[in-house]
Amino acid sequence: MRLAFFFDRVFLFRLKNNFTHLLLRGMVCYVLVSALSAQAAPLRVTVVLSEAGGAYQEFATALQYNIASQYEVQIQQVGDAVGDADLLVAVGMKAAAAQGATAQPVLHVLVSRAGFEKLPRASASMAIYMDQPMERRLALLSAVLPNANEIGVLYGTPPFELDYLKKMLAVKRFVLHEQVVDQRHPLSAALSDVLRESEVLFVLPDAEVYNSETIRNILLETYRRQIPMIGISASFVRAGALCAVYSTPQQVAQQAAEVIAQWADSGKLLASQYPKEFDVSVNAQVARSLGLTIKDAEQLRAEIRRKQ
Repeated sequence: MRLAFFFDRVFLFRLKNNFTHLLLRGMVCYVLVSALSAQAAPLRVTVVLSEAGGAYQEFATALQYNIASQYEVQIQQVGDAVGDADLLVAVGMKAAAAQGATAQPVLHVLVSRAGFEKLPRASASMAIYMDQPMERRLALLSAVLPNANEIGVLYGTPPFELDYLKKMLAVKRFVLHEQVVDQRHPLSAALSDVLRESEVLFVLPDAEVYNSETIRNILLETYRRQIPMIGISASFVRAGALCAVYSTPQQVAQQAAEVIAQWADSGKLLASQYPKEFDVSVNAQVARSLGLTIKDAEQLRAEIRRKQ
């Protein structure tokens, strides 16, 4: 009888002990599943377009293709409520300005460096500039016009990279001719003066000088004087510039996807940066009209890559 009672006590103790272990294991599994479920909730990325269509939409479509499998992506336009997104991607200057000093982290794309520097910004923000690094642009200049020495530039406000450009040109033994466009020196007079001394017009990003109302006359004057223009985008080349190095919306979207992945891992945005990938565009008809024999776009792109 006592022996049976002893075995009953042992059995009950083991049963209680096993139940406790099962309960603890269940609690641990619940905690783990809850944590994994919280981690599995996709981060929310809201893309804000300055306007519908064009390069902005091309960027948004490419970015969504690159990140939609990992993050919850919403595409909106300026004026729409952005809600409680974990990260905002502002596409273009209008979208960048609309975000102001938001508390949410913001990745700015398709903005000029000069424009971005003037914006009131959130503490957690960065940009992938649409400008090309000056080294890359000068590599194109050297590849296309290896014998050119006199370089002309126009600007309304001295660009932040002007001193750097001067130093680089001095190292390469170029001579820089600069003209300010202002009330005392209107565009037509400034352009005439700079072309008189220059072998090539090197475009600096400046909407005061180069815009939809002025570009046609500038190109006509450079063509009349047989002076090639090194542009800053494919649209410049289509309009009549000799060539340009630029980054496509798809290339910027790929870089933005990499930045977003790094942000998702670390919770921090990187420092602002220039585009990594780029293309070159050449206007062969303009080259022939100017009596120039130059390499094609792919050859120029490869040569620039070797110099980087």
